[in-house]
Amino acid sequence: MHKQRIALLVTLLVGAGPAMAQTPDVIYKNSCASCHGRYGEKNALGKARPLKDLSQQDIAEGLRARKAGEIVGAGNKAKARLSDEDIAALSAYVVTLKK
Repeated sequence: MHKQRIALLVTLLVGAGPAMAQTPDVIYKNSCASCHGRYGEKNALGKARPLKDLSQQDIAEGLRARKAGEIVGAGNKAKARLSDEDIAALSAYVVTLKK
């Protein structure tokens, strides 16, 4: 009985992992919008170009470079937490913000 409970708990926890991942809109709202603006229209901290002016590839490359520490800035801690899947989804999402 005890082994069955442990197996069920492991199954639930492993199965819940991907479902609990944040969607790109939530990641952007929580980690990016405060500096880059709601629509990617701001120069983050007066330095970075507005995201709305960048392609999806430029955004993904920038996120990867920040994650790797090749570009240093205030948002590096947030970028360090992104998986490759998060970067792909986030860069695809950001280009949809263009007005």
